Amino acid sequence: MEGIISFLQDSNYNGLGFSIISILFYLSIYHFVLYLKNKDKFYLFYSIYAFTNVLILVPIPYNVFLQDIFLAFPNFFIELDSPLKFASYILFSYFVIEVLHLKNHLPGFVRFFNYFTVAGIGIYVILGGIELFRPEIDFSHHFFYFIFLPIYFLVMIYGSILIVRIDEKVKAYILTGSLFLGVGAILSAILTVGQPAEVIDQNFYVYYIGVLVENLLFTYALAIKQREVYKEKLRFQEELVVKLKENEELREKLNLRLQSELDQKEQQIVTLAADAESERMARVKAHYEREITELHLRSLRSQMNPHFIFNALNSIKVFLIENDKDRAILYLNRFSKLIRLVLESSRKTKISLGEELEIAQLYLTLESIRFEEGIDLKMEIAEDVRLNQIEVPPLLLQPFFENSIWHGLMNKAGEKWIKVVLKKQNNGYLLSIRDNGIGRKASQEINSKRTMKKESIGMSLSKDRLELFNKNEAVNYRFEIVDHSDTGNTGTEIIFWL
Repeated sequence: MEGIISFLQDSNYNGLGFSIISILFYLSIYHFVLYLKNKDKFYLFYSIYAFTNVLILVPIPYNVFLQDIFLAFPNFFIELDSPLKFASYILFSYFVIEVLHLKNHLPGFVRFFNYFTVAGIGIYVILGGIELFRPEIDFSHHFFYFIFLPIYFLVMIYGSILIVRIDEKVKAYILTGSLFLGVGAILSAILTVGQPAEVIDQNFYVYYIGVLVENLLFTYALAIKQREVYKEKLRFQEELVVKLKENEELREKLNLRLQSELDQKEQQIVTLAADAESERMARVKAHYEREITELHLRSLRSQMNPHFIFNALNSIKVFLIENDKDRAILYLNRFSKLIRLVLESSRKTKISLGEELEIAQLYLTLESIRFEEGIDLKMEIAEDVRLNQIEVPPLLLQPFFENSIWHGLMNKAGEKWIKVVLKKQNNGYLLSIRDNGIGRKASQEINSKRTMKKESIGMSLSKDRLELFNKNEAVNYRFEIVDHSDTGNTGTEIIFWL
């Protein structure tokens, strides 16, 4: 036992102190790499906190190369002692705030601590500035030890009491590690206060043990945290796969049902054609042909663009990889809502313009994920327009928004926007969809140079659908494409007369 005590008391000479400093240094580097990989702030705060403690402890051990570093820059380390300790306490606190999610559990306490930190840093910097002109007065040193530290410890004790009540798996390891460091620092101070340098060196191992145990417990807590993050990612991926399967099954069932109805109607036409009179047959045939046309359109509308689905899911996957769970959930919910709206509209021959604009807005939101600055959607609806009173074919506008993105905005730098204007005109309505893209001519030139050319058939399909809709509903809907080629004001505008 005496041999162990003697070994510990000789920690500043036999390499024990140097080993603990080395462990802190490697933990700092390791967790900084984890921060670069996972982008979780608690890794960054802990990495800097551990490195700050390394700088604080560098001057302590003897007979190692660290002493040479200290002797080469003695004034530098002496002057940095108080600022480093000040930074160490602040970094430790924000590490605890992040790793225990105190912003969610204790928002009031975190706001108070932010004010306390800003005030403490401000006063410390001001006093340090005064010392530049009055170096004989050590204002910042006295402020740190006799004002900041006592208040800080009271705040930490109150914060620890609050932390005990929250539901976090790693809180016990964080509090226990902090307790070991605090006890080690207090015992070391009691054993060395007023003692000569030799006694201080002999009892410094108490502080070393506190630092080592604290950081080992913190590292274990972070390992648990990393495992929780990994499990959370797996859970979100599994939920995503389940939702995608549900959407695919729903789409397949709907397509099968529509195809079955289509086959039944066609069979009924064939059967009736054999035994119906010519005049009656003409009326019946016209009736069923209209139903077949409607079913055909519903079948077409029930199918989403696979390219769009792939891009949307790929963007959600990127958010999961980057651990941006909130944005992943947000866009997954929007994607599910869009699929649901499309499938619901596929059962109808017409929907309100308000529903159509909602589908188009959701589609644009998901497509704009791939743009760094996004796409600004501007909507100007006249006050005397009632969107629920205007009926249009489902998914009429989506191809035009798609063309604006892929052929107009994709190759444009800077601000990107699509503007939708709706107002009354004569006995109907005028709907304008305008983008500030590069224009159709420039887009065709770019597309002609590509090896794989993307051919858009959305315009011709929309025109055919409008003709069928006009015939079935006895209306005269039409649209026109206007190219804007003025310098600084390029783009394409689609004008609908409804």
